[in-house]
Amino acid sequence: MNRIFLVSIIAFLLFSVAPLTLLAQNNPSGLKYGKYSCTASKYKNGAYEYIPRGAFTIAENGTYSYLGFEKPSTGKYSVDKTGNLLFAGGYLNNGKAEKIDRPNKFFLVFPTIPDNRWTCTCVEN
Repeated sequence: MNRIFLVSIIAFLLFSVAPLTLLAQNNPSGLKYGKYSCTASKYKNGAYEYIPRGAFTIAENGTYSYLGFEKPSTGKYSVDKTGNLLFAGGYLNNGKAEKIDRPNKFFLVFPTIPDNRWTCTCVEN
C-alpha cells in the first residue's frame, strides 16, 4: 500500500509540477502577458484624483501596443534582470515600467509622460 501511494505521489509531481517548471523557464521574469490598464494620481483639494491614461498590451514575442490613441502605437520591450520593462519605439519609447511589490503591477515613466508616473496593472491576459 505504501509503495502504491509513493508511486502515485511521484506520478502526480511529474505530470503536474514539471509542466509548470517548463513554463517558468520560458518566462524567467514571471511577466504576465496581456493588457495593462494605467492611471495617474493627482493630489487635489485634500484628496487623490485618479485619471485614466489608457492601456498597453505586452505580447510574448517582445512587442507592445499602447492603446491610448485612436490608432495603437507599437514598439518593442525587454525585461531587465529585476523584472522591469524597458520600452523602445512607439509612444512609450525610452520608458521604464518599474516592477513594484504587488503582482503584475508597475510604475511607468517615459520622456513624454504628461504626469510624473502612472500606475499600471494587468487587467487581462
